[in-house]
Amino acid sequence: MKVFLAGFLMVFYTCLFLQAQNPLSVSKPEADNSVTAQLASFQVAEGYEVNLFADESMGIANPVCFRWDAIGRLWVLCTWAYPQPKPGEKADDKLFILEDKDQDGKADKISTFAEGLNMPTGFALGHGGVYLAEGPDLLHLRDTDGDGKADQREVLFTGFGTGDTHQNINSLTWSPGGELFFCQGLHCFSRVQTPWGIVRLDEHGSWRLRPLRRQLHTYRRTSGGGNPWGYAFGDWGESFIKSNGTGVSELLPSLVHTDHIGGGYWGGAMSIGKTKIKSMCIEIVDSPHLPDDLQGDFLIAGYYARNVARLRPGIDGAGHRLQTLAPLLTSSHNAFRPVDLNVGPDGSIYLADWFNPIIGHYQASLRHPDRDKTHGRIWRITANGRPLHKQPALAEMNADQLCGQLADPVRRTRQLAKLRLMDLPKAEAIGATQKWIDALKPDDSKLEHKLFEAIGVFESHEVVNRPLLDRLLKAKNYQARAYATRVAGRWHDRLDDPLALLKQSAADEHPRVRLEALVAVSDVRQAEAMAVAAQAADGPTDRFINFAFTQTVHALASHWKPALVDGSLDFAKPSHLVKVVSVGGGADVAGVIRQQLDDKGLPAERRTSLIALLAGIGSHADSGLALQLGADQPEVLRALATSARERNLAVPTNAQQLIGPSLTHKDNAVRAEAIELCGLWKLQAHGETIRGLVIDRKQPEPVRLAAATILHSFEGESMVETLTALSTLKETSAIRAAALSGLAQRELPRAAQLTASLLAQVKARDMDALLTALLQRSEGANALADALGKKKLPVDMAKLVRRWLNEAGRNEPNLVKALNAVIGVQGATPAYNSGYVAALAKESLAKGDAAKGKKIFQLPALSCVACHEVDGVVSAPGPIKGPNLSALAAGLPTDLIVESVLWPARQIKEGYETVTITTKDGRIHSGFLQAAERKAIRVRDLASGNVVVVPSTNLASRSKAQTVMPPSLTDSLTRAELRNLIKYLSTLKNAGSKAIPPK
Repeated sequence: MKVFLAGFLMVFYTCLFLQAQNPLSVSKPEADNSVTAQLASFQVAEGYEVNLFADESMGIANPVCFRWDAIGRLWVLCTWAYPQPKPGEKADDKLFILEDKDQDGKADKISTFAEGLNMPTGFALGHGGVYLAEGPDLLHLRDTDGDGKADQREVLFTGFGTGDTHQNINSLTWSPGGELFFCQGLHCFSRVQTPWGIVRLDEHGSWRLRPLRRQLHTYRRTSGGGNPWGYAFGDWGESFIKSNGTGVSELLPSLVHTDHIGGGYWGGAMSIGKTKIKSMCIEIVDSPHLPDDLQGDFLIAGYYARNVARLRPGIDGAGHRLQTLAPLLTSSHNAFRPVDLNVGPDGSIYLADWFNPIIGHYQASLRHPDRDKTHGRIWRITANGRPLHKQPALAEMNADQLCGQLADPVRRTRQLAKLRLMDLPKAEAIGATQKWIDALKPDDSKLEHKLFEAIGVFESHEVVNRPLLDRLLKAKNYQARAYATRVAGRWHDRLDDPLALLKQSAADEHPRVRLEALVAVSDVRQAEAMAVAAQAADGPTDRFINFAFTQTVHALASHWKPALVDGSLDFAKPSHLVKVVSVGGGADVAGVIRQQLDDKGLPAERRTSLIALLAGIGSHADSGLALQLGADQPEVLRALATSARERNLAVPTNAQQLIGPSLTHKDNAVRAEAIELCGLWKLQAHGETIRGLVIDRKQPEPVRLAAATILHSFEGESMVETLTALSTLKETSAIRAAALSGLAQRELPRAAQLTASLLAQVKARDMDALLTALLQRSEGANALADALGKKKLPVDMAKLVRRWLNEAGRNEPNLVKALNAVIGVQGATPAYNSGYVAALAKESLAKGDAAKGKKIFQLPALSCVACHEVDGVVSAPGPIKGPNLSALAAGLPTDLIVESVLWPARQIKEGYETVTITTKDGRIHSGFLQAAERKAIRVRDLASGNVVVVPSTNLASRSKAQTVMPPSLTDSLTRAELRNLIKYLSTLKNAGSKAIPPK
């Protein structure tokens, strides 16, 4: 076995080496590595300039990361040992302190705080010293004699995994409440002894340390990609994490400790945006020196692309979404490798440049001679013509003065003030903070934000302040309530009845507060906490809330499941129980439900809910029991139908007999649900009865519609003839479309011919239902194309059908060809050619007319404004199907805009990839992938906007990521029109509004 494993690893690493000679990670060394040459390689955004702050001439090389202190000094961590020390050589990595004494924007003094370090990967200043990540250890270094050098070394924790050096614990970052966050990569297997027990993390994820309690928490797969590297916190404590791949993720929903696997192996479920290529670290800009347009933007260290990437956040329900803008800086110098960045005390942006042509592990030998061990630089980016910021003298302030800085308009000043207060004795810091709070004026417009900053001081000293917490929980600003909810979760073990507080947040009107409640309640390991979590998930939800809810259900499962079994757990609504069990239930829960149904004293509403729940989660036998107990309840029949569609359970043996009375029930809702269930179960004995209902025009519309929808499930030619008869203008639009959909499943050519005939007769408003009915079949588009060869459409209808295909993101070349023949379109997009792209881009910029191009963009025939928003304008209601184009040209050069328009599959923007699902019964669904789970795939259908659930048992095929935009969209445009359209798109550089609201 050992021989096999060794051979496997040799092959594995050899393959990695051979396949990954990527010039972005293994570059040819530059002939000129001078500062002058590197400066000349920079392309910086208009209005900015770059200067060197420090370099190897001062002794620094390969800087990993840096941090500023309250004095205004820059601490820089450098490693020469990385990626692996040479055998026999003692590692001597260092932590330096740089100072700019004369304030000219260049470091003029360097000192060494710590040396003899062995491949450290991160540090943070705090508690009178330095927290340092070094291999398996988290250290605290102190200077006890005041000579500026560390002379005390304490191992706080040991046992962190060291499976790969660039995956060791890193990115030490303080939260607004004095918690120390840090990351770990996927090949690290950590076992850390703490006063609270052994803490484990066997894959990539996040650590959270509450230092004064020596309390460590772990969270799995908190970012996309296997190697997270970088955190950032917004003005109200909004938390974000960066992988060292492309993704940026919302951190909050993942801060639920559970062994449940969420987000797939690589994580990324909570991704909110991406850079174009690998990158690391985040800085959220907040600097009076920098232009207003940059404030609030995310800056990312692009070590692969050799740039400083820029993304703009926006609110997205309970979380955020990022929009990619043009980079702030790019370089053509092969050794430029930005690995950290943040705003300095003067308001400028500082970059740590690892400076190395080689950054890969397996892509080049660990001893490769081109690995640079002598260079390292710190760059400074300033805004032209704007005054520099002056940081207050925080290091010289007493506690009262530091509290005054909690109201400073600059976030980094407030954070540094809080770190200084964290370092002070508890009584001194807490007394001054409470005094400051008491002096605040009730009518202060910034009162709630000041209270937010103040509670962080209490958190950092682990002092519970219930009155302050209550004030913030009742704040007018939802962001204040949201953060207070987080604190209630942190203090839950020292509060009386914390669940009562969290119930308030769980019922909050704002989704962000309810999201915080879900995460906070997961730390209260009691059965009743699950009832509060269910309340938080009751109401409008989104992917952030749903993810946190799923994680919380699993995190609390060992508490709520036993309580449900013994009958001690109750929920505010029966629907809450249904939702919890649908996520984390199982056979044991079904057994509990059966026991509870034996209680003759159950209220009618609860009994019905339990029967419906049993139908949804139980076995084949449970389906029969549910039908026996609830055949006269539409909720139960609906749950049985859902179970039949999604779980593929066998039909109950007595179904035909039990459901018969429901078909003649006085409640039309019962009849409609029973009809659908008969079709799903293919109860042939009831087929003629249901056919009789659909042809009886005296029956209510819902009953007839249910019968028309399911009639195709029954055998017999009479069913086909009835469906044909219903597919006429004599019927309502809904019944006609339902019958046509059923007919398409039995005789597709006949359905296509009827559709072609109907399209020539109906109004535009009825077209959508007809197309949806036919084209949901996998061969429906081709069948309609054939039918159009025999039945000619009016030109206007052909245009409307073509537009429908565009808006639905359907790439149907045969049908488009048939429609174009009717419309009279002769042109066709040529095959991709780089020369054609370059020529059209050049021609568009030189000769294009942007005003005319805007009119073309807004043409109904192209459907551009139906899918894309530009400067807040979009024509179609409902979810946007394509990316916001307001700042298109800020992030894409003209040649890529040409590619995006003519060959959209070549340039699919992250977050807008679609899939096409084909089912075994011949249906087709195109849309955005919502979830890919073991039991089912969920897709938001582009045509209807509805989420379609396809059970895994009914999945025939799933396409790779594709684009919503059909490739033939611009076929009808002349060369001049195309030129004008490209010109207009090249002018879209308005980045729009900020995402994280200002203070």
